[in-house]
Amino acid sequence: MKKPTHKKSHYKKIAEKYGVTAKEVENDITEAIKFAFDQPDGSSEKELLLKLFPYGKMPSNKDFINKLAMRCLGETED
Repeated sequence: MKKPTHKKSHYKKIAEKYGVTAKEVENDITEAIKFAFDQPDGSSEKELLLKLFPYGKMPSNKDFINKLAMRCLGETED
């Protein structure tokens, strides 16, 4: 199976579907990641993020999307 890849051109497709700009889509993804990362230790959001990215650094949009896509396909890098 082909490994999914993050492309900024996907932001444009999503933006068109929802009537927003590609930059808004990108910013919203970043904000969602930041929200989860900023939750207190022990919260479900933070625990999931740390399970996916155990190095303790907030992931980029690209890393986050690629990791979720791989997990949705049942493939893991862990």
